[in-house]
Amino acid sequence: MSGFIRECEVMNLSLERAFRLIPEKAPSVLEWYRDNEGQHCSALPLASKTRTKDGLPLCRQSGIYAPSSSSVRYKKGRKYALAVHSSRRDRYADKQLIHLGDGTWIFEYARYDGPDTKQGYNEALMNCLEDGVPVGVIVPSKAGGYTILGLAYVEHYNSVSGMFTLHGPVNPRTESQGCFCFRGADSLTKVEQKKIAQVEISNDDMRRIVTIAQVRREQQDRFRKKLLSAYGESCAITETKVPEVLQAAHIKPYRGKHSQIVNNGILLRADMHLLFDAHLISINPDNMKVQLSGRLAGSNYRDYLGRSISLPLNSDEAPSIELIGNHYEQFLIENRELVLA
Repeated sequence: MSGFIRECEVMNLSLERAFRLIPEKAPSVLEWYRDNEGQHCSALPLASKTRTKDGLPLCRQSGIYAPSSSSVRYKKGRKYALAVHSSRRDRYADKQLIHLGDGTWIFEYARYDGPDTKQGYNEALMNCLEDGVPVGVIVPSKAGGYTILGLAYVEHYNSVSGMFTLHGPVNPRTESQGCFCFRGADSLTKVEQKKIAQVEISNDDMRRIVTIAQVRREQQDRFRKKLLSAYGESCAITETKVPEVLQAAHIKPYRGKHSQIVNNGILLRADMHLLFDAHLISINPDNMKVQLSGRLAGSNYRDYLGRSISLPLNSDEAPSIELIGNHYEQFLIENRELVLA
């Protein structure tokens, strides 16, 4: 899993939909995390202490918990993770929780890099990303013990940083507010609304998946075309003018009704997109100049340190200073003393 960014392509995420995909006993695990959101526990609810009403563990010591094929029957053999927990040890660089303005949060969780690769922990978490299956999340509490954050969708994976981006909490309130929809229905074109309405009437699951995936690709296409036009088909940092390697990067990488607006995007060369999402490069909102992590000190990317980014001619299409500031703040948190001067 190297050299790419993967994003969840399910348009309308929901627990009801996820329950149809996971094994018969698995919903009891997700329900426990949903019902215990915000609760404190003195120790991890490992299998030796706590199980669900269906006899399944709630988490496992390794961090990523995916039930074995001997304990559940996976549909079409597709394995899913049901829970993750962050450790107090420094082995994994899990990030701090970022609280968003809509009452949700994002949490960057490190991929499994241990010796037990045959268990397929990362693959199970990637299946959750691809199919829209949420996971339970537990993190250490500052007061000791652990906090149950609840459920979160796995919405993003960056192979450079090795981080999965989890977006939660998934509960009746956040679902009803459309916090996990790729775009609000009111922002779809009439043609897209008609396509989805027709497929809903057909009650054909496979047709629905194909149609919604097609609509989402068309939306992504429009988002990229808007950024290509806004930036004159030139990377905002490198000024590369090869459209084939230019990508539409989200400044605030989470889903929701306002994710796909031009002001939440910046046109970047593919490698810069990876580094930007990994918070190895950022943009100082005070002067709109490129800042680099010290981890890039010995690389050719140092040539871009302090370079002013190119902005759209139309100021209405410029990246949001507030969103750039949010990205830069997280960049500083993650790099601390490693920021290049």
